[in-house]
Amino acid sequence: MLRWAPYPFVRITLSFIAGILLYLIMGRDLGYTTEVSAFFVSAFLVATFLSWRYKTSFATDLAGLLGLLSFVALGLSITQQRTETHHPHHLSKLAATPTHYVGKVEDYVLQKPGYQSTVLRVEQVKVGEEWQQVSGRVQLSVPHDSEQAYELNYGDVLLVKGAPQQVAAPANPNQFDYRQYLANKNIYHQHYLQLHQYQVIGSDPSFSLLHFSIQVRRYLDEVLRERIAERREYAIASALILGVKDELDNSIRQAYADTGTMHVLAVSGLHVGLIYSVLMLLLAYFNKTTRQRVLSAVLVLAVLWLYAFVTGLSPSVLRAVLMFSLVTIGLALRRRTVIYNTVAIAALVLLLTNPYNLLEVGFQLSFLAVLGIVYLQPRFYNLLQFDNRGLDFIWAYFTVALAAQLATFPLGLFYFHQFPVYFWLANVVVVPLATLVLYSGMAALTLSWVPWLSMLLFQLHFGFIWGMNEFNLLVQRMPQALINGIDITLGQTVLLYALLLLLILFLAMKRLRFLAFAVLVVALLSGQEVVEAMQQKEQKLLAVYNVRGATGMALVEGQEAVLLTDSALLRDENKYTFNVRPHLWQLGVQQPVFASLAEEQPLKAAHTLLPDSNQLLVWQGQRWLLLSNPPKLQPTDTIAIDYILLRNNVRLKPEELQGYTFRQVVLDASNSTWYRQRMHQQLDTLWVNYHDVAEGGAFVLQLQ
Repeated sequence: MLRWAPYPFVRITLSFIAGILLYLIMGRDLGYTTEVSAFFVSAFLVATFLSWRYKTSFATDLAGLLGLLSFVALGLSITQQRTETHHPHHLSKLAATPTHYVGKVEDYVLQKPGYQSTVLRVEQVKVGEEWQQVSGRVQLSVPHDSEQAYELNYGDVLLVKGAPQQVAAPANPNQFDYRQYLANKNIYHQHYLQLHQYQVIGSDPSFSLLHFSIQVRRYLDEVLRERIAERREYAIASALILGVKDELDNSIRQAYADTGTMHVLAVSGLHVGLIYSVLMLLLAYFNKTTRQRVLSAVLVLAVLWLYAFVTGLSPSVLRAVLMFSLVTIGLALRRRTVIYNTVAIAALVLLLTNPYNLLEVGFQLSFLAVLGIVYLQPRFYNLLQFDNRGLDFIWAYFTVALAAQLATFPLGLFYFHQFPVYFWLANVVVVPLATLVLYSGMAALTLSWVPWLSMLLFQLHFGFIWGMNEFNLLVQRMPQALINGIDITLGQTVLLYALLLLLILFLAMKRLRFLAFAVLVVALLSGQEVVEAMQQKEQKLLAVYNVRGATGMALVEGQEAVLLTDSALLRDENKYTFNVRPHLWQLGVQQPVFASLAEEQPLKAAHTLLPDSNQLLVWQGQRWLLLSNPPKLQPTDTIAIDYILLRNNVRLKPEELQGYTFRQVVLDASNSTWYRQRMHQQLDTLWVNYHDVAEGGAFVLQLQ
């Protein structure tokens, strides 16, 4: 039987999370949440008084239930209060479009290729001739082509010409929802600026820990840049020690992702745990008296929070530091610490600060990994016993990796659609190497003022990073190292966690009913997969994707697809990965056949190059005329065409299409903005039906 009594904070935190989810599921326009919260809190206080007075089990149970419902209502209320669009003067509530606005940089400045990105807290907007106070945050991007390291700094006050735009919805099916990602951070607008569009009119960083933390981190980052000559190794050092991932190369980032070791590059609980373990080892014999325990705890807390400060007070580090701080305080007070309560308190504090932390992928993965390691790792570790210290060390690391991977497995499939087969091998080697990288790097930075010693430490640091990189690249090249293209729904993710929980309960409590429920869940998942596979084998569709500056058309039949592309898409794998691949994976297509639009292809479709260098595509009874050059073939009689695709700013007067009968004109994203706007006007004048994928998203034609 499950015993809840030792875990009060687990119950409270789960109730608070239920309130957050209730708000997110029922809609973000709920009213009277404060009143509902006040009602349940009042009812809880009355029930507590009655329980104390009458001392009956019913009164006690009622008080406990109302207490949990109070936290549900509190989660509901706080989430609504933390949703900035409910504020009366929010940017989204402006009646007219502003011409200028003033705001302050309130976040890190991130380096991107050719530009820098940060968050601007808007304070005033100019509408007409008047300035008015507003609230809201804008994701701001500015060009970076000067010699200075940063175009903007934390606390800079900017005057911006123009108006921020609402973040657009995903441009293609199943694409990463950047709008929702920013909305979870209470950011609903973005603005891509040119140099002439903004001016720094002041600096008001105020006295804040974040400001000083950013300055310290920038200084240490410059030290690493000067002392580590190779860009690849410098980027890893900066990411692993300081959490600065601006310079990470895409190829090495992908190698860590494919081997399941990406977590070592994200400053998080792993790094804090490594620091904490060394401190506890050094202070193991310094805990005999109360005074010694208090001094040890103060030292540990100081080092942990100093590390959080140096790494920019990132949410992932704050989660871990808060958790280990609670454990440290419990040990100093000689209180029996229940780790589940500690994890729950850390989660509750972070969610009280910002309920939308619950939707952060890092938040979810880190807490699930901790729970997996706490519960599963000791049980895995006890399955085998080794007398050899080396083998025991390897087995311990293996069980940690296995426990963390198992706990995060369903969520990893849901978010990343892949599974690294050799995660166990990679983590057994990479995590110890990352430990040496962290320790050597911190020692090198601390002693950077000592000439010969710092040089030796930085060389050692470089060697560890080089070895870690090369090992990851080696594992990445191993056969069948990665299973990707896995597409599961949120419901299937929940079912996978239900299956995992039921199996754990069965093994822990030896009750057959848990195994029976687990079999039922497997049957549900299997049935869903069979139905989905049958539907995919019967599907036929044609899609024109929104790929900036390129053309991409998918001809999907069953679980196979041909992707007709131009050279712009063939040259840039990232465009395919970000814009096209998620939709094909959703359709069950693992890898399409790439075909160039520049030449005829032996496809299951009639694809013909016309004498004027345009193309005619006939597939599944659909006839498409693809125009990328001025049409020089004018038909003498009317020709029936289903769709006409306009590409690459083709010089065309809509009147030239009168020789064809067609359903719709499609403009793809290879056309420039000015061209599309001009064509909109001309097509509207002639009452021609059209679809602009750069404005309305991908064009998907379902065929039966």
